[in-house]
This record gives sequence, structure tokens and C-alpha cells, in this order.
Amino acid sequence: MLFDSTFLIHLAGHRGRAHRQAAQRFLAAHGDEPVYTSRVAWAEFAEGCANQDEVLRLLEPFAVVEINEHVAWTASRIARDLDRRGLPIGDNDIWIAATALAYRLPLVSRNARHFARVPGLSIEEY
Repeated sequence: MLFDSTFLIHLAGHRGRAHRQAAQRFLAAHGDEPVYTSRVAWAEFAEGCANQDEVLRLLEPFAVVEINEHVAWTASRIARDLDRRGLPIGDNDIWIAATALAYRLPLVSRNARHFARVPGLSIEEY
């Protein structure tokens, strides 16, 4: 599963205890599955953290999936399709969705309605 920045922010407790607990429960329920985040979600999360130690501590269990040529081609296809349909999403969300699609990982997010605009993307809410 690929976790978006909203999940990471909630897991860190930056949006309150209820969101942190929901994120923790989701992880506990899927404890035997590998956990990934994208480099873009990593950067979005780091932007809101007080220091590098907090980022590294929280993200230690997550394997970071990097952007490669396949992700880039997938992102360009998503952006073109959403633009053509008049359903744009933010550039960072395009990169996160493209990473999930390219690596064939379900995306874990609270923004399911937003990401549902991306054809073929498997989304898990928590």
C-alpha cells in the first residue's frame, strides 16, 4: 500500500488525536502488509514538520518509492486525461497517483473522492 501525505500527517498527530488514532488503527489492521510512501508525499509531509528528526522517525517504517520514467509517463497520461475531462487535481496528487499506478499499489488516503478522478487507481480509505 502507498500512503499519501494526508495519512502521514494524521499518523504524526498533526491534525489531532482522532485522526492519529484512525491512522494507527488502519496500520494495525494491515500490519502484515508492506508500507510505502512516494517521494512526493514524503516531501509534502516534511514541509509541515518541525525538524528532520521528526520526518525520519515517523517515516522509518515506510519504504520510499522514487519517481522514475514509468511514473513520469503515467503522470503525463493522468494529467492529460484529467485536463481533457475538466477534472484537474493538484500536480503533487498527480505524481502520487501516478506512483501508485506505476507500482501497482493501492493508495491509502482520506481524499478518495478527489483521487477517484484518476482511472484505474485503487483507493483505500481509513
